[in-house]
Amino acid sequence: MKKLVIMTLAAALSQTVAANAQTQTAPAPRTTVQPAAPSATAPATAMREGKNLTLSESEAKAWINKVVYSSDNKNLGEVAAFARDSSGKVTEMHADIGGFLGIGETRVRIKPDQFSLVGDKVVLNMTADQAKSLPRLPK
Repeated sequence: MKKLVIMTLAAALSQTVAANAQTQTAPAPRTTVQPAAPSATAPATAMREGKNLTLSESEAKAWINKVVYSSDNKNLGEVAAFARDSSGKVTEMHADIGGFLGIGETRVRIKPDQFSLVGDKVVLNMTADQAKSLPRLPK
């Protein structure tokens, strides 16, 4: 009798496992992730001319390490710092250009009328060759 009960339980269990293995589960519904609203520290996405550019402290910090391109679309380096007056108006931008992996970079001074903030990059109003003559700064 014990053998019959054990065999019946084993058969029932194997049928349950087989039935579960054949059951297909429906894929989870896809969800769409909405882009987050821009934060106060995110760089502006529209083009902003450097000439009368005003940045808050958090905006200036958000631009540090952003890519600097020449007018002929060459990657020159990255933003190192912004100098601003008491009202937040940008008086100059410092960028590290040239080099490879941080070695051999040259820090240069760029006047506000020589660049624009476009999307999340800085675009100079000069070619890569012209950028080589920018005033150098000590690091």
